[in-house]
Amino acid sequence: MRDGQDSTELAQVCAAQGPAARRLADKPVMISVHDPDGCLGPSPRLLLHRPGRVPAILKRSLIVKNSGRFLGWMPDDLDSIAVVATPAKDRVNAVRQPTVTIRTLSIAEAVLRVLIRWPHTARTLLRLLAARNVKGATFRFLRHFEALSSPRYQDWLRLRDEVDRPPAISSSSAPLVLVSVMGAGERRSVTRKSLDRQTYRQVEFVDLEDLAGDLASRATEKDLFWLLVPAGVTLSPLALQWMADCLICHPQAAGVYCDEDQTTRKGEPAVPLFKPAWNLPLVQTGWLPMDCVLLRPACLPQPVDVTSFDANQLVIQAAAAGDILHLPRVLAHRSSPRPALTLSRPLLRPGSSRPPVTVIIPTRDRADLLSACLDGLLGRTDHGELDIIVIDNDSKEDATRILLDRIEAEGHVRRLPMPGTFNFSRACNLGVDQARHDRILLLNNDVEPLERDWLGEMNAELDDPQVGAVGALLLYPDGFVQHAGVTLGAGSIARHSFHFHDPDGGEDHGLLAQRRHVSAVTAACLLTRKSHWLQVGGMDEANLPVAFNDVDYCLKLRRAGLDIVWTPHARLVHRESVSRGRDDTVEKRLRFAGEEKVMFERWSDVIDNDPCYNPNCSLSAGDFVLEAAPRDLSARSGRIR
Repeated sequence: MRDGQDSTELAQVCAAQGPAARRLADKPVMISVHDPDGCLGPSPRLLLHRPGRVPAILKRSLIVKNSGRFLGWMPDDLDSIAVVATPAKDRVNAVRQPTVTIRTLSIAEAVLRVLIRWPHTARTLLRLLAARNVKGATFRFLRHFEALSSPRYQDWLRLRDEVDRPPAISSSSAPLVLVSVMGAGERRSVTRKSLDRQTYRQVEFVDLEDLAGDLASRATEKDLFWLLVPAGVTLSPLALQWMADCLICHPQAAGVYCDEDQTTRKGEPAVPLFKPAWNLPLVQTGWLPMDCVLLRPACLPQPVDVTSFDANQLVIQAAAAGDILHLPRVLAHRSSPRPALTLSRPLLRPGSSRPPVTVIIPTRDRADLLSACLDGLLGRTDHGELDIIVIDNDSKEDATRILLDRIEAEGHVRRLPMPGTFNFSRACNLGVDQARHDRILLLNNDVEPLERDWLGEMNAELDDPQVGAVGALLLYPDGFVQHAGVTLGAGSIARHSFHFHDPDGGEDHGLLAQRRHVSAVTAACLLTRKSHWLQVGGMDEANLPVAFNDVDYCLKLRRAGLDIVWTPHARLVHRESVSRGRDDTVEKRLRFAGEEKVMFERWSDVIDNDPCYNPNCSLSAGDFVLEAAPRDLSARSGRIR
């Protein structure tokens, strides 16, 4: 850049390309940015280009204040690295050009940096290695290494407050906001002071006890909003302006809530709660608190006694009249922990009926795995009528043929041959086509139950006509999490949530104990209905033979208006693709790249913004690790359109 050139002309800085970039592939690196004149803005993005892949660019970010640093593991097909400026309204003329340097780290240095930052990680990695779970230890180490670039929360929040501003709202057209502060004493005074500092001025305070009659008389006013806030909570000065603008722009929405944090004793922001979009099971237990929500009173059923319900119950009632939107901005600050949670309870009740289920098990050889799977299904599962279909994909081993002949002769199983190249989608479609029952369980041959009532729990979830598919908590034999739902966009397309986490390790924000809606679940253990399967066209055997077919199926269900539920009350062991092998041959890598391309082109909008995750959180590091540059801070519902 020439001296004196306007920095707004600078779109990006090429940090490495061609052979220089390819030498960094599949290596840990440190990228240092020096930008004294602020040409790149406060949170530039790194673009990692992968030729021949879709998405071709993986995005990372960092905070730069004069200088900044990023640590990450480069993709194995890297071709170039670029640093792209943050869009900015005001940029001074730059004299000094930003510089970018890249250094490859040794494995020893990468490990040391992780252990210095998170000493407790050593125990987790050693436990995984002791269980010979090298894949798990590698995965957790890489996620921790990627998290080294996560900014300090206080720095991140300060930056967001500086650069993000809500649209102006004309005072003549601004709806009136009724505000009810729940609680008394000094904590109430603290909350009132934060409300007095709001940039949105059309506010009227009203006691909760006086509100019931007022709401009844004004229930039809669409330009009336109501904020319910607990005493002791302070709101960002822009909070009401952000949330009011959201409801103004979405006239059919019933309410909007925001992200929040818990402050220290000194009042400093410390523990953020980055929330998903509307998630009914989490609202019901209180994991997703609704006590700082801006509602349209017109969406509440009338008459309603607002003093008889807590905030979450009121919002659930309002949700029947319109979407409850999530604004992924930290606008509320608690001085004490959020309200206590209600435990996520199993839905299965004693004496519940056991509906008939068709079980579809694709397999190839490995009689030991299939035998254990069937023993668990027939002998260690409480079930009703089972129609078990084994899809035999060219099994060659004598032990497998003997096993299949025996169990078929005993009448426990129907065997359907499927010759040719392994195609999981085709196997499932074939099984569903031959299914005798409406309820369909897709089950891998390397999955075994841990408790007898797991299928009953999944059936209880599917009893809800709004539910399209149900997934289970799958654990590795060493007890670490194999599957707890799917996070879209993680990695590139999707990744299992809390993968290789200790379910009792306290790193899951309590979600491993919560029934919840997710965007997708694995077909290693997936309960659905044949009617739903046929409605959305089943699995895509032409384009997604092995990877992402379950994610694609779940997204089709969600687009049809159905929910995907993950339950921790169905627990099984999964040995994860032991029978199929690894995706490390050239042929398999090319196949995977093709499936990746199909998914991105089909679902890119939702992959970039999983409604069951938060756009302020990383898709490359671990679950709920803070990302320097958020992806999309637009208000969102829990729907996929």
